[in-house]
This record gives sequence, C-alpha cells and structure tokens, in this order.
Amino acid sequence: MAERPEYTEIDHTADVGMALTADGVEAAFEKAAACMFDLVCDLDTIGDGWRGEVRVEARAEDLQNMMVRWLSELLYVFESKRVLLSSFRITEMDKGGIRAEIRAEIAGEPIDLEKHAIKTELKAATYHDLRIEEDEGSWAVRVIFDT
Repeated sequence: MAERPEYTEIDHTADVGMALTADGVEAAFEKAAACMFDLVCDLDTIGDGWRGEVRVEARAEDLQNMMVRWLSELLYVFESKRVLLSSFRITEMDKGGIRAEIRAEIAGEPIDLEKHAIKTELKAATYHDLRIEEDEGSWAVRVIFDT
C-alpha cells in the first residue's frame, strides 16, 4: 500500500484542490499525482499490483502547463483503464520548451468498489489559481480540480 503524502486539501466553491510542498521539481510532480489520487480514494487502500508507464508530451512553455498536462494524463489512465494509481516515479523530465516531456513509471490497482471507497470524482485539473513556485530548492504546488 502507498503511504499517504502530506498535503492540505482546499475547499473551493464547488471544486476541490490541494496544496503541497516537495524537495525538487520532479518530487513535486510525483507528490501532486499521489495527492490527486488521495483526493479520489484513500491512497493507503490502493495497492501497486498493476504497473505501467505514462508519457506526457506537450507544447508547454512553463511548469504550470506541464502540471496540468501531467495530472490530466493520469486522470485519463484512471478513467480509460479503470485503475487507481498509487505510485509515481518520474524517469525523465524536460522542464519546458517547444517539446516538453515527462516519462514516468506508475503503479496502482484496478478499481474494486468493495475495497476502494471513492471520495471525490475529479473531472479535470484546472489552471484556476494554479501555482508552482520554487524557493531555495523547496517547491510549493497548488492545484484546483473541477469536480
């Protein structure tokens, strides 16, 4: 089972969000993914028997665009494969430019409604109030999701 990451849940009108800090930009992206899935279902109930790889390629001039693309791709994997994800390890990250890219190894398990209580249905990561800021090596992230 995955260990639940530290983050603050943000109530936002009809939506939900998260705020977190991480040591390093890759760690911030990995932790954002874990926090997103913890908003969907208690992360500590999700195993890692299903494994896959995800590649996010985008025209992203900045980290904010990459974050939305990253989280959106993971939501697509969740919806299309009906798998809850619990583990994220970025293996390659081009941090911006004409062809920004993230490659990551991911793990989780198929949704089992007898085991997994869905807390929140997330439709999309949004650009509303999105923040990714670095301060002396520590990264602060804030993401709001449409529910």
